[in-house]
Amino acid sequence: MDELAQLVDRLDELLGRVDEAEEPLRSTVYELLDAVDLLHRSAIRELVTALGPEAARRLAAGHPAIEWLFEAYVPDERALAESALDAVRPFLHSHGGDVQVRDAADGIVRVRLEGACDGCSASAATLQHGVEEALRDGFPGFRALEVEPSDAASHPPPGAPLTPAGRDLPMFPGG
Repeated sequence: MDELAQLVDRLDELLGRVDEAEEPLRSTVYELLDAVDLLHRSAIRELVTALGPEAARRLAAGHPAIEWLFEAYVPDERALAESALDAVRPFLHSHGGDVQVRDAADGIVRVRLEGACDGCSASAATLQHGVEEALRDGFPGFRALEVEPSDAASHPPPGAPLTPAGRDLPMFPGG
């Protein structure tokens, strides 16, 4: 086992011991760790921004500890957004639509609805109760959703009504 892996294992072991500590010590230690984490996160993000993406990639590729820090503190927000939206995609696909992540930075995710969802009169509900909820649940640091405007003509959800008359609507109807 290399030195970095040993250090990470030791940190996990120590965190386990902190979990077993009595209050208020446990809370104090976690508050300290959170503050150190916030300081590191801020400094490393500024460093990566100053270096530029290509130099940061080269630096990370040259040293496993730097690679680990960059992965931990400078996550690929677009990949996180894509992964979070996997929870809502089966529903969108079942109505002939999809959602495309156009950009993700600083917790703000810009999307565009596609297929039958593009221009669908129920898309506002889908965005609020499906897409945004999936991002809140699955994307740590999510702050806001921006939607690219649609060029498609407005149309009702595809196919038969989603619920019989008089019944509650599903969590996020339409496309």
